[in-house]
Amino acid sequence: AFVIAHGTDTMAYTASALSLMLGAGFGKPVVLTGSQLPLAMARSDARQNVIDALTCCVASVTCGGAIDFREVAVCFGGKLLRGNRVRKQSATIYAAFESPGFAPLAKLGVGVEWNERNLLKTEGVEYEPKFTMNTNVIRVPIVPGVNARQAYGDLYGRGVRGIILEAFGVGNFPAAWLEFLTEQAERGLRIYLSTQCESGDLHPELYASGQGALDLGAKSGPLMTPECAVVKMML
Repeated sequence: AFVIAHGTDTMAYTASALSLMLGAGFGKPVVLTGSQLPLAMARSDARQNVIDALTCCVASVTCGGAIDFREVAVCFGGKLLRGNRVRKQSATIYAAFESPGFAPLAKLGVGVEWNERNLLKTEGVEYEPKFTMNTNVIRVPIVPGVNARQAYGDLYGRGVRGIILEAFGVGNFPAAWLEFLTEQAERGLRIYLSTQCESGDLHPELYASGQGALDLGAKSGPLMTPECAVVKMML
């Protein structure tokens, strides 16, 4: 098993990257953790977070094989969260991370309460790592009234190869954006249509603009965190 001490600001990106690059076939616990306050400070949360991370990593042994935890996760503030579902929600509280729409894999207090139903099933999955990434990807939240071409110009011409377009609701956005997206898609820009909402299903086909984006070849699907969507686009 592996415990990775990591800064909190980009931990969600690293957790998503490791999860998608190693895949389910890696078959070992990889737990990222860190702290809101440095270890040397009196009220630091570092020690408890590291102990919790180690506790989760060895659970398959200490629980006599009853717990089969073999995936990338973040352990922070008394919760073990799936790596590609996690987001940093607060800059100031100890329980800084959450996984919107996906229950914690475990909760750590006096004891450890495992959510076995949510643990990743890895038996029989081959190890097929992905190590090549194209990091020329950006996130673009739709803002009412903004002229896309004026605000973003020729993305593809500047080397951008993928865009996470954060629409409204289930996948709606102003129709004026379609001309810009059509132009960029024809040049080779890859588009993933996401939402600015934290939870809920995506159904861009319910709107003319959303369907127009799908017709251009834009991808959409089950809601991902922005961090996970960016990493998946890079891959």
